Amino acid sequence: MWGEHQLDALHGISWECTSTPAGEADHPRDLPALPLRWIAAEVPGTAAGALRRAGVPERSSIELDGEDWWFRCRFPRPGSWEEADPGALEVDGLATISDIWLDGGHLMRSESMFTSWRLPIGLLSEENELVIRCAALGPLLGPRRPRPRWKTAGVSDQSLRWFRTTLLGRQPGWVVTPAPVGPWRPIRLTAASAFNVLDRRFSTSCVGPREGTVSVTLDCEVPGWDGSEVTLEVAGSAGSLEVERDGDRLRVSGQIAVDQVERWWPHTHGAQPLYPVTVLLGGRRLELGRAGFRTIELDTCDGAFRLLVNGVEVFCRGGCWYPIDPVSFAPPDSEVTDTLGLLCRAGMNMVRIPGGTVYEQGSFFDRCDQLGILVFQDAMLGMVDPPDDTGFTSAVSDEVSEVLRMAAAHPSLAVFCGGQELEEQPAMHGLPRHRWRSDLVATEIAERSSSIAPGVPYLTSSPTGGHLPFQVDSGVSHYIGVGVHLRPLDDLRRASPRFVSEGLAFSNPPERTTVEEAFGGPRPAGHDPTWKQAVHHDTGGSWDLEDVRDHYSSLLFGEDMAELRRHDPERALDLGRAAVAHIMASAAAEWRRSASPCAGMLLVGLRDLRIGAGWGIVDALGRPKSPWFALARLLQPVGVLVTDEGLNGLVVHLVNDRPAPIDGRLVVQLFSTEHRLEEVTSPVQIPARGSTELSADSLFDGFRDLAYAYRFGPRIYELVAVGLLGDDGQTIAGTEYLPGGLIRPLQHEIGLQAEVGSADGGAWTLSVTTRWFAQFVSIHVAGFRPTDSWFHLPPGGSRTIALVPEGAGTEEPRGQVRALNSATAALVSP
Repeated sequence: MWGEHQLDALHGISWECTSTPAGEADHPRDLPALPLRWIAAEVPGTAAGALRRAGVPERSSIELDGEDWWFRCRFPRPGSWEEADPGALEVDGLATISDIWLDGGHLMRSESMFTSWRLPIGLLSEENELVIRCAALGPLLGPRRPRPRWKTAGVSDQSLRWFRTTLLGRQPGWVVTPAPVGPWRPIRLTAASAFNVLDRRFSTSCVGPREGTVSVTLDCEVPGWDGSEVTLEVAGSAGSLEVERDGDRLRVSGQIAVDQVERWWPHTHGAQPLYPVTVLLGGRRLELGRAGFRTIELDTCDGAFRLLVNGVEVFCRGGCWYPIDPVSFAPPDSEVTDTLGLLCRAGMNMVRIPGGTVYEQGSFFDRCDQLGILVFQDAMLGMVDPPDDTGFTSAVSDEVSEVLRMAAAHPSLAVFCGGQELEEQPAMHGLPRHRWRSDLVATEIAERSSSIAPGVPYLTSSPTGGHLPFQVDSGVSHYIGVGVHLRPLDDLRRASPRFVSEGLAFSNPPERTTVEEAFGGPRPAGHDPTWKQAVHHDTGGSWDLEDVRDHYSSLLFGEDMAELRRHDPERALDLGRAAVAHIMASAAAEWRRSASPCAGMLLVGLRDLRIGAGWGIVDALGRPKSPWFALARLLQPVGVLVTDEGLNGLVVHLVNDRPAPIDGRLVVQLFSTEHRLEEVTSPVQIPARGSTELSADSLFDGFRDLAYAYRFGPRIYELVAVGLLGDDGQTIAGTEYLPGGLIRPLQHEIGLQAEVGSADGGAWTLSVTTRWFAQFVSIHVAGFRPTDSWFHLPPGGSRTIALVPEGAGTEEPRGQVRALNSATAALVSP
């Protein structure tokens, strides 16, 4: 909801909450007779968030869903309000079956977590009490209802399909988080006599290289409007809007043409110009937001799923977005911004909000607009069979309409999807083909999307496409071949995915600093029950994603991981960190190369939901993990990728997403363990928003066997380093390749050294050097985040990394630099 800046009577008011047995109290007047313990609460927030704040041990979702939760606040009538001024209560979201009372009078009942409300409340007293009851969900799941088409193992109770609430906290086998119960979105109380925007829509279209249109529809309450002209202003252009009046309610609509506007791009491909959209109405300037101008097209020829932004094909890379704080659902804005910033710094340009989670607010889309991040938005339907029920369909349609009216105004919205696994589940359960789709998703939501967000591609489900909806080489897929299905790494190419909207699921260990802080070290971490609560496992299976990680660690490094975990748990975690970094880097190189049919690589998770070895590439404290660093080197707008083509040698792929061509030099260096053996340089040209490829072997005179495919004798090369230099001689991008695989002997000492320095402005830097080849160099400095880690250093090589302090007043950097092939670490100290 949007409104003029005005007094919110609930701003700064203290809330408290308590719980009662399900159904024991029907009205706030019943509460004084009960022996209750009220604790401080925050709104927006949840019961679990209040318990955490009070220091109460974590409660299970069954417990949270098994009780009625009451939230209340007391507040005076604002002094600026006239006694005769009525009020309006704006509720952005309650989880889930909820009632609201004001001074004992029942205001409303909400049955959807995803619906907002605006309620007239009449006159306020001098002192007032607002009470919210969130009814126990558990008992409401019990009554018999029509059977679903399929029963999924992905939810704790099949009857959840009838309730408009998130699956988070209610999915057995997933990371353990509490079920959200309570006023999880903001609540405001304003004077109804004030100017209010009840609903707003605006959208843009491009009609030429620098021309466009802006269409606006507003539903407003404007007491005492004098009938004056209503004007829309955008980017220096202005035009009148039409007004339909019903008392104090106005519907304002119209369209204007604008010129001299630049196109909005994902940050990997260009700039993000945004233009304020302003309506002048009744002497007021109403800022509706900022508009961006871009086109989105979808190419589905021959089973493809390629997004084109402004006519340019974009390789989408990023991951699935989960709530930053899955306990309170109200994280600080800075944490959301920081996490999106990490995504950008890793060269990623898309997030997907999966159907089993929650919708984000307009402020999230604002940040994505500003940062140049595309959003793949699911409707909140996931894994369970949506009921074929008129009331349910109406509720979902209204919810989707509300979300689309908000999101369609943002250039970052790139795809709208009917839900998560809504076709995969029935297909895997053996239903006939004609029963894989529901009318709700295939027709109702599709029509709402087309009407409210024209031009935004609509997808019925993720995954979808092919003879089976989960077929990888057609449409959109959830790729877990390398991963859960234990496929060899060459399956990254053999599977030939077209667009991975969710994939590469592993248990990714956090860095040593987090493990030490949260668990006291690696040995207790592996056996601490809270560690396992962060690890995904399929319900009913005898394995989890740590077993998957260990499988690949053993495959890539030749170690008995069970034995290593027993005797050297820290090295076991390090091998796991290196293994997942290598696998995700291999996927990025394979899928981003120009000859690949893949047009998208979205990881199953970007940030962990709780501390431990979750599937995110950023841990729950916001610290990057090993795969983040590996991907950040390969997914930048200008990238150097290397693929092993067997007997055909090494192929170098040069990718340029930027709008200007690159004239540079390609440098290929060959190293033994101790020395640089050869170097060759070749001029290269990379077209704007294009790519080129060439054989690394062809740059040398004579046979080199860079990939160690022919194996005529002992392996000669320890490392192949490939770099792209600009015309100023500075490195633009680079990568390394280890011939013969990752297995390297563990040496006592390789001459690894670290020196702390300070850059301009007093920022700390770390210079890492090595005498011999250093494999998977990792940096561990408490209180600081390195800008790079988990890289290879050639013999005699060096790399300087910035150390970013995690907070104000951080002490001087102290820690270690380690290499996977060295038993001796380098100390970090000023």
